[in-house]
Amino acid sequence: MTSSADQPRRKGRNSWAALLAAALACAIAAPVLAMKGDLTSLIAITIALASGGTAWFATARLRPWSRTTAWAMLVVVAIAFVSSMGMKSLWLSVHGEPANGCVVTKESSHTPRRSPTYFWNELSCGSSQITYRPSPGHSAKKVGERIDLVVDPTGLAGYAEPDTIKPWVSALVGLATAAGVVHVGLVLWWPARRREKKAAKPEVDRGFL
Repeated sequence: MTSSADQPRRKGRNSWAALLAAALACAIAAPVLAMKGDLTSLIAITIALASGGTAWFATARLRPWSRTTAWAMLVVVAIAFVSSMGMKSLWLSVHGEPANGCVVTKESSHTPRRSPTYFWNELSCGSSQITYRPSPGHSAKKVGERIDLVVDPTGLAGYAEPDTIKPWVSALVGLATAAGVVHVGLVLWWPARRREKKAAKPEVDRGFL
């Protein structure tokens, strides 16, 4: 039977474990705010970093004798990064709608001082107007040409080219989730060597010398 003295300790451990799991869940979900690539990406980065700090704090309470708690923050931020690589593909594969044959109505460009010139288009997709900024591997088109896109009706993910939405890219979110589950399991149940206290040096009787 569990003694009454162990119950508060177990409840405290469960609370820290729940906090660690919540921090990982926030880190995995944070890239939802970064799919569109606008200023909300800064919010996603802030959430990921805060989740990493929270995970470190919870891990330090769950494993106070372990020397690996400092890695918790890096692990959680890395998991958030992996999730961000596949989140837009996963989201559009579930919520996206095809917008085929969007007509290019305008071609624009800008040349920064220290960067190469980049181009973008204004598109007419039926009743919708889209500012199209090509993703890596794609380029802007001439006026009158047509572009196929997958558009998010919720507005969270914006749009993407159909060939960028791939199952193996979407699977990165699942990989990040699995890594988070494994991380929680290792923190809770992986045995760690407790730090051994150094034996005190014997005091020398100076009077004897």
